[in-house]
Amino acid sequence: MSPPNDNKQDDFTITSRREIIFYLRQLINDGTQVSVMFNEGKDSVLTVLLDVDEEAGNLVFDWGGSEELNARLLQSNKNYFVALPMGIRNQFVTGVIKATTYSKRRAFVVPLPDRYVRLQRREFFRLSLPITQRPVCTITLDDKQEIKLNAVDIGLGGVGLEIPSLPASFVMGKVFPNTRIDIKTQGVMQVSIKICFIGEIARGTHEAIRLGCNFQNLTPAQENELQKFITFVQREERARMGRLDS
Repeated sequence: MSPPNDNKQDDFTITSRREIIFYLRQLINDGTQVSVMFNEGKDSVLTVLLDVDEEAGNLVFDWGGSEELNARLLQSNKNYFVALPMGIRNQFVTGVIKATTYSKRRAFVVPLPDRYVRLQRREFFRLSLPITQRPVCTITLDDKQEIKLNAVDIGLGGVGLEIPSLPASFVMGKVFPNTRIDIKTQGVMQVSIKICFIGEIARGTHEAIRLGCNFQNLTPAQENELQKFITFVQREERARMGRLDS
């Protein structure tokens, strides 16, 4: 992900305080992961929203996994929050963030935003992939070394990847033109990807790095192949859920 363009969102911008609080509470209730980008998009923290304090006019969100990033975030004057629940891009901008305590644990607090953008566009949709349907993404580095990663979500706009640790060459804005994604039913796609988001995630004691990558100029044929794969995964998941319910 990259920081949103503030100048092109007027048609999708919500300014009603009641509506803004409604959508923030929706993110809280669903436990949706939120990326907080700062330092002109060069740094980011992966978090979840914890509470909306209407009376104080504040939003509380979880402490990040990296103390170094947390310290830099507390020094930032402009911060972009981005979430993608159900393929709908939710985003807003805040000013200075402060440290607080929530339910006896460390957290961040920031004034409620006065503008909230919701974008439901085809290119923003990302399908979260079940473990059994995660394609292998092979990235070729500048020295021709290959690194294999699992795709955790995918859409026409890009792919989300996970890796145990971050190679030195993986930096924001880096483009890897010779990347292969094995989308199984449709074969191997040869694509160019650009790293637009780097964040830490934790599941219990397990920690990993999440990469958000945008596709660079997919061909119509590739878009068609990718859409067929997404449809296949969705169909398989619906069938699996049907079997579990029966």
